[in-house]
Amino acid sequence: MKKIFLFIFSCFTVSESFSQSTPTFCDDVASIFYTNCTTCHRSGQIAPFSLVTYADAVAEGTYIQDAVNNRIMPPWPPDPNFNRLAHERLLSQSDINKINDWVNGGMPEGNTANLPSLPNYPTGSQIGTPDMVEQLPNYTVPVATDEFRCFVVPSGLAVETNFRAIEFIPGNNAIVHHALIFWDTTGVCAQLDQQDPNPGYPGFGGVGTDAAELIGAWVPGSSPFILPSGLAIKIPANADIVVQFHYAPGSNGLSDSSKVNLFYQAGGSFIRPVFFDAPLNHLDPGSLTEWPLTIPANTVKTCHEHFNVPIDLSILGVAPHMHLIGQQINSYGVTPTGDTIPFISINDWDFHWQGAYQFRNVLKVPAGTVLYSEATYDNTIANPQNPTNPPQLVTAGESTLDEMMLTFFEYTIYFPGDENIVIDNSPLVSLGTNDLVNANANSSLKVFPNPSADKIIVEFNLPSNGNYKLEVKDLLGRTVKTLFENRQMVGGVYRFQYSVGGLVPGNYFIELCGESHSIIKLIVAK
Repeated sequence: MKKIFLFIFSCFTVSESFSQSTPTFCDDVASIFYTNCTTCHRSGQIAPFSLVTYADAVAEGTYIQDAVNNRIMPPWPPDPNFNRLAHERLLSQSDINKINDWVNGGMPEGNTANLPSLPNYPTGSQIGTPDMVEQLPNYTVPVATDEFRCFVVPSGLAVETNFRAIEFIPGNNAIVHHALIFWDTTGVCAQLDQQDPNPGYPGFGGVGTDAAELIGAWVPGSSPFILPSGLAIKIPANADIVVQFHYAPGSNGLSDSSKVNLFYQAGGSFIRPVFFDAPLNHLDPGSLTEWPLTIPANTVKTCHEHFNVPIDLSILGVAPHMHLIGQQINSYGVTPTGDTIPFISINDWDFHWQGAYQFRNVLKVPAGTVLYSEATYDNTIANPQNPTNPPQLVTAGESTLDEMMLTFFEYTIYFPGDENIVIDNSPLVSLGTNDLVNANANSSLKVFPNPSADKIIVEFNLPSNGNYKLEVKDLLGRTVKTLFENRQMVGGVYRFQYSVGGLVPGNYFIELCGESHSIIKLIVAK
């Protein structure tokens, strides 16, 4: 079931008088935004609004509070209570408390002389001069909706080559939502590119061939992929570099020309290859317990995969992959001695925020360990991401209407001492307890059909008696439609029907606001 986001909602106005202890934008909050948010939330970047100035932040204050309390932002799909990963994009509970105190205290500006400087955002490489640059073709997005497209360039490599780092550089930060990087020696991707009169070719669930090897991933704010000394990604001679893009909605008419920077691994007596493979794979009847992968219409189904590790391995990272009706996925290992090794858990899967994740230290996975994955799919009308309405039978495949259940691992053959290799030694963010979510865990809000061009049914479970209102808001937090307000209601389940026919097509939030809590849900008007 999709995670339901809960938050405390209050209406405040900016006041010139505030308590001495109230945090201010200039003295306290701006540094949090500049460290964690403005990589994306600034002019010319992918986020829908800026958080650079005081006026920017005040205009979005309530939604900032909602997003950080529910850990929607910064975007970090993995559950940190399951496993702490490298390069996490997480706010500490202390920072969340400070933002809450600032919003609840009237969002004072503070002393402008204390406003910190914006970070220096690099426009080129973050890790130096690349040894090779794979420039992708210029492409103008023709549609206003999500577009998934693959681009192919010859690597130009005459011999197999070892690389220590792979860095993706978006050409247009405002439209590139994520990218997956592969190499391909079959020529299939190049053929698909040649068959399309425009640069690249469509590619939603993959690049068109299972033989293509994943070697990297990028989302806004992510770090370059860098391997420790002595390890390398090997790219074969004459391979093509293939990059699958997700261009965000609203990108129509905008152009992009991204590139991939490659950095050689220094030569030595022995370089160990690092592989990206998916041993937990829906295509393998020996892996997927419920093979073949099928999710009947109007069902919620959980699937299970396993794989027996034949030799000692060193695992550096993990990357789960599903499509639109995926809801939750986790992966872990159980060693021959019965110890559990947690890899990753994503409790609220969002195809649009998929990524590849590294561990803070290299993990030793001994021979005889069984790798496991569990994934849940929601093929009902209650799933707003379901691409069909009414729901249809979903089977395995690469298209929008198909599904996958893959868990990729970044690994190499184990050498003694590998478990001491540090990938990320930055201090762990203290998460504390998110009481705002836990206090209202019994609340729910469902909207269906979603997307809709006409009428929607809104169903919710009120945890207590109180005064409630239901509104539709745009992505900037502006109320565009009030469905009801000042309605005294008792705790229980309610269902209402409303029309969204008058809304401009796009994404909106529907918000149920009570005296002590609120619930928010993304809806799409067609």
